[in-house]
Amino acid sequence: MRREIKLEAFLANLPLFRGLGADALVRLAAGAKRLRLARGETLFREGERPEGFYSVVYGEIRLTRGAGKVVDLVGAGKTFGEPVMYLDKPYHVRAAAQKDSLVVQISKQAVFDEIERDPKFARRVIVALARRVGVLVRELESYALGSAAQRFIAHLLRGEPPGASGGLEVTLPMSKRALASRLNLSAEHLSRILGELSSRDLVEVRGRRLRIADVARLRAYRGARGK
Repeated sequence: MRREIKLEAFLANLPLFRGLGADALVRLAAGAKRLRLARGETLFREGERPEGFYSVVYGEIRLTRGAGKVVDLVGAGKTFGEPVMYLDKPYHVRAAAQKDSLVVQISKQAVFDEIERDPKFARRVIVALARRVGVLVRELESYALGSAAQRFIAHLLRGEPPGASGGLEVTLPMSKRALASRLNLSAEHLSRILGELSSRDLVEVRGRRLRIADVARLRAYRGARGK
């Protein structure tokens, strides 16, 4: 049996709300609710209007589009749905529980009321959205690369600064099959890429955990593949 969470304490640890005063957290918690989902249960569908954004307490939420193309897999401590909420546009993805999950829905109206009430919080929202846009731009740039191997390597190194070197351990945020779908690859093609990187001693594969011996060497290999 999982322990019940206190909404105010949980919200206080979300990056968007960190540092807010007690009164603000009380107001936001009043507009939040816990949603328990069994594995496979749908949270929302494409075309539905957002009532707020979400944060995963435990479990995983799978975001898919169209005939099941994986867009993302959101784990514990992560949030999703903010940009669509701010734009007040229909969802362009379906969200369903990958496993038994608990998510917290933060009310759109509660967030908008706090934006009106607190200019500093409004600026924090703008900064958070700007960062999200930056991540999406980098992902789009990596997906535009000509080689499937380049796209996969760019995904592995997306959190690393350009001059980084040395070893790195990466845990894939989703299954290899789901990641292949997100990168517009077949599962077989991704397996071949992993096999090639492994044979060149660039990546050591241990299930969803990957050990990169030298980030600079892997980045150089990615660059050479583009020539």
